[in-house]
Amino acid sequence: MKRSILIFLIIGNFSSFAQNPEIQYSQTSRQNGSSDAVIVKDVPLAHTAQIVSIDKGGKFIFKGDLQKQIGQIFSNISKTLEIADSGLGKVVKLNIYLKNSDFITVVKTEISKRFKPGKLPAVSYVTGNLSHPDALISIDAIAVSANSSDKQVKYFHSGSAQVSILPAGPVVYVSGQAAKGNLAEATLNTLKQLEETLKFLGLEKQDIVQIKSFINPISDLSIVQNVMEEFFKEGTIPPLVNVEWLSKDPLIEIELIASSTKRSGKATEQIEFITPEGMVHSPVYSKVTRINYGSKVYVSGLYGNVQGGVKAELSDVYNFLDLIMKKSGSDLRHLVKATYYVSNDLHSAALNEIRPKYYDPKRPPAASKALVKDVGSSNAGVGIDMIGVVIEK
Repeated sequence: MKRSILIFLIIGNFSSFAQNPEIQYSQTSRQNGSSDAVIVKDVPLAHTAQIVSIDKGGKFIFKGDLQKQIGQIFSNISKTLEIADSGLGKVVKLNIYLKNSDFITVVKTEISKRFKPGKLPAVSYVTGNLSHPDALISIDAIAVSANSSDKQVKYFHSGSAQVSILPAGPVVYVSGQAAKGNLAEATLNTLKQLEETLKFLGLEKQDIVQIKSFINPISDLSIVQNVMEEFFKEGTIPPLVNVEWLSKDPLIEIELIASSTKRSGKATEQIEFITPEGMVHSPVYSKVTRINYGSKVYVSGLYGNVQGGVKAELSDVYNFLDLIMKKSGSDLRHLVKATYYVSNDLHSAALNEIRPKYYDPKRPPAASKALVKDVGSSNAGVGIDMIGVVIEK
């Protein structure tokens, strides 16, 4: 770990942030194919749905060809972002879902072809069965949008939105919630629970920016989609992202991002860590976090050194995260959203044990934790994806 800290400090001091008024990039030698973190000011942000290799008619194309699927997906992302007054050059985060972790090297090469050196987005990976049976890869993206004329969430494409715009200003991250029952029942009741949380926050369905669902099995995605269509029948379905997890009970967990510009009164805290009525506070994750102001920090998926065992691996992840946040003008007390991908029960338990050592029990990030086929790195048992804020007084 001392060696990796030294590399971070040496390389980090030589790589200055890009001179972009909205976006800054932080990159070291420890990770390749992405920035360690991307810092973006409080500006409108486009959030896409999960995008696969389909043509303009919605037909899946390039079955079995990874490079062509990647090319089609980036073409689709580019066209989708254009609708939202954005583009590939404004991407701050890519969430990448793969059929096989062996594909990562190819994906990183393709990313390097599409983004300028020193201006790579933050990137996270996870592996498992995907939302389309022929898909080898799918991606959702977050990008800066020039569309700043409104303080309400904007959706593009009727029915089910392919992209939305989170306006500048307050935003809430709602941790994954889960109801029991068969997949249809669990999906509907979880959405109802989330709606109650939004009401507690003074928000409505139309404030939702993006929904991410963890589903078992992903082959039953059509069941979830049908419930979503019925639940949002009076409006637009927000951009959807779907990840296969291995949980057998519950079968689905759903988290969401929502604009909170409707809140009244001036905020006194940069971040609020909220426990809605009827829920119990946890020292390791908040049920809801709200960013009231300040620049966001999107951190790439992090993996630890696996040589020293599970605890050493997790300590390495958090120590590196601490360095990234400090270099970004932040710290571990200003994390707002975590996604934990674990590939086995041992790492899951160890993650539960270690989090209290790094988090302020009054200010843990909102979070979802998913048991998955592979976290996206050889031999690693955990991958951690984070969002934070730059500290402002």
